[in-house]
Amino acid sequence: MRGFDVARPEHELFTAWAKERGVWINGVGPAKLPGRGLGIVALQHIKGGDELVRVPVSALFTVESIPRRFKKLHRNISVHGLLASFLAFGDTNDTTSYGAWRATWPSPAEFKASMPILWPEYMRSRISIERVPSRGFFPLPPAIGGNWEGLSPLPTRSDYVLGLLGQQEVKLKKDWAIVSRALANADYDDFVYHWLIVNTRSFYYELPSIKEPQSRDDCMVLCPFADYFNHADHGCDVSFNEKGFTVTSDREYATGEEIYVSYGSHSNDFLLTEYGFILEENKWDSLPLDDLIPSLLHGMARKRLEDTGYLGYYTLSRDGVCHRTQVAVRTQTLSNRDWKKFVEGKEAEMDEERDESKANAYVCQNILDAYYSEATNALECFEEEEFRDYALPKTISTTLTQRWTQIRSMIRDALKNDIDALTRQALGHRIDIERSDADDQANESPT
Repeated sequence: MRGFDVARPEHELFTAWAKERGVWINGVGPAKLPGRGLGIVALQHIKGGDELVRVPVSALFTVESIPRRFKKLHRNISVHGLLASFLAFGDTNDTTSYGAWRATWPSPAEFKASMPILWPEYMRSRISIERVPSRGFFPLPPAIGGNWEGLSPLPTRSDYVLGLLGQQEVKLKKDWAIVSRALANADYDDFVYHWLIVNTRSFYYELPSIKEPQSRDDCMVLCPFADYFNHADHGCDVSFNEKGFTVTSDREYATGEEIYVSYGSHSNDFLLTEYGFILEENKWDSLPLDDLIPSLLHGMARKRLEDTGYLGYYTLSRDGVCHRTQVAVRTQTLSNRDWKKFVEGKEAEMDEERDESKANAYVCQNILDAYYSEATNALECFEEEEFRDYALPKTISTTLTQRWTQIRSMIRDALKNDIDALTRQALGHRIDIERSDADDQANESPT
């Protein structure tokens, strides 16, 4: 078998365990992939539309797998927290049967190296570069850490702009507060480990017993063997019904080729925070702009956006800023009358003839410049000798350098794709959009 190594014996034992519980597996298996850990590969030629894995409901680990006596101790806890608590602290008579499955899970050390929530505390704070007065940076990108070096004053925080890591920590702390009250001897580190197991390996499934889920977090289950599949921005179809899950191939696969599923249309900042990795190529990658836009708006503009449903959730992709951002920007570049025409899709009736150029100039000067400067400063600071003295593990510094490089590249691409050349020339724009992508390749190598 070329291109991969057969998985260790514990994975063979787990595969047998899964089959005993009704999991049906067709021509695929776990394998160790050079430089990338475990994944699922084709053990034979796979045709498009072939069913690869079927997992019956009886094999899923759900809230219904947990004894009622244990559930009663955890009133008002999330499904996420309950699953984690049971795996960590459930009676051994109830949890021993999951031993073969547990043996295939990532180790605490692997989580510590990949999950930002476990990274050193100083990674969430501003790091000063003493040899250059007033210079410093936040190692985590704004979407994850919620902080900016170049944005002052910082915007008023809401749940949306708290940062992905902050939002995740709120959920964890809420669950732990309930567990620590319910179980006096519960160990925090043990709980966090199992909380991350559930976080990184769960599937969305609507149990009949939960008639009206309050959120997606109420629909979390663990799905044996299917949790081996790695994520790509496109992959095999994963479907579920009252009988369980089915994974169906999206195309033809050669023997030895890795097979992916998609966890959803997620940005790399989300993937890093929630799963501990980023993709080299991710068609869904984007950057949130909610820290930048509100600080540029006066009171009446905010009111107009709120009244029309356009306040918040602004994003940037390689193609440029989203339509919501275009609407927000035009509160600053158009008259009230023309702005209403733009919102209604009646640009032809607007009085302003230079609408697009004025909006592009505003985006460049107030949005793209700010993000580009933030990324450039972070990358330069990562190279400072003072920062190297922190002895940050190479896996972490490599991942963050790669992510900041992706951010800078995305902004450059947005300029190419969304801002006309005349506007760039008029602004005398300092971002070299013709800079070869090869200049950043050293930083974009896989982790």
